Amino acid sequence: MNKRFKQWINSALDFVFPQHLKCHSCSKEAAVNEYGICSECEAGLAVNPLAERIEFVDEYAAGLFYNDVSKRAVYALKYNGAVYVREFLTHFMCIPADWPIDCIVPVPLHPRREKERGFNQSFILAKSVAERYNIDIRAELLKRVRDTSPQVGMNAKLRAKNLNGAFEASPECAGLSVLLVDDVRTTGATLKECASELKKHGAARVYALTACCTPPESN
Repeated sequence: MNKRFKQWINSALDFVFPQHLKCHSCSKEAAVNEYGICSECEAGLAVNPLAERIEFVDEYAAGLFYNDVSKRAVYALKYNGAVYVREFLTHFMCIPADWPIDCIVPVPLHPRREKERGFNQSFILAKSVAERYNIDIRAELLKRVRDTSPQVGMNAKLRAKNLNGAFEASPECAGLSVLLVDDVRTTGATLKECASELKKHGAARVYALTACCTPPESN
């Protein structure tokens, strides 16, 4: 009876939510794992073994390298509002045991851009990480006060200039050990600017965790 009931539930889900039979990364109709990724895309993932240094960030880590597979997942979340890919992305976002985190702060969007998009993808990722580790989210500790130009195609120098003065931290971050969460690190300019602003207002330590990072040779 239980088996027949489960089959009925699966059939109902297939009818109501046909997208759950498609890979969240390549959108092909195929058998998927628990995170909605087909075996072909799963084989193409490059788990990030590096923890690179970023100025003003005490320690940094990322879940995956930014390649064709992970890029499709990030784009699905960021531009298509496919929040169902968050579990796939955050599965690889692990906080090292020796990081003493008081709270999680998602990298903020400017209010205008967040209103247009309807959400902040960094907050969505941060929420999943926070729930897994039972850590508070303190999004109010960091605001984006200047609407910057899109950074796609900019080199490190231009990104740094574009982000100068873009963020404002709250004095309430004083003494806290903060974990910044974002979707992708390219040059590290965004994390550097956020960490600098938090430390300027007294944050004791700033760590950073992203879903993906570009391989060093790509920067």
